[in-house]
Amino acid sequence: MEYEEFKALVEEHFSTRFMDIDFQPASTDFFQEIRQNPSGWSFLVRHLVADPTVAIGVKDGASAALLDLPPDQLAEFLEFLLTLAYSDRNYIKIAEGVAFNNYRGALHILPGMLPDGSIFDHSHRPAVRRVLQRLWEHPAYPQTSREGDHDLADLFRGR
Repeated sequence: MEYEEFKALVEEHFSTRFMDIDFQPASTDFFQEIRQNPSGWSFLVRHLVADPTVAIGVKDGASAALLDLPPDQLAEFLEFLLTLAYSDRNYIKIAEGVAFNNYRGALHILPGMLPDGSIFDHSHRPAVRRVLQRLWEHPAYPQTSREGDHDLADLFRGR
């Protein structure tokens, strides 16, 4: 599939308000198709996420479709998002959503639509731990999140 065709499909199916409590993209066949082979779709998703003409909510939905990547590949994708967050702070919200798999708590998410776990289940892996530390130390990571009680704070608070 060429990028323009992919972009049109994603914009049609993954349109969502950014950081909404409702996450409709997961219920689409196209989202689930990407989940079945996230490594195969990763290149197109990265291209889309870096495309300045794509709405941030669409980028968020496309990023969530990669949650089934193997842990080291998901860590690489998080590195990519964190690099983009230096120029646009909205990417830190996407990175946080991907790291914590925050989409699981959204309305209309049924069992099996998203992975049950998150990258924190693999925090013992060096590549995963490095990217989680980079998220924790990133200048765009909100101070209020640093003060929260969650897995990332448990790993790095007090260091």
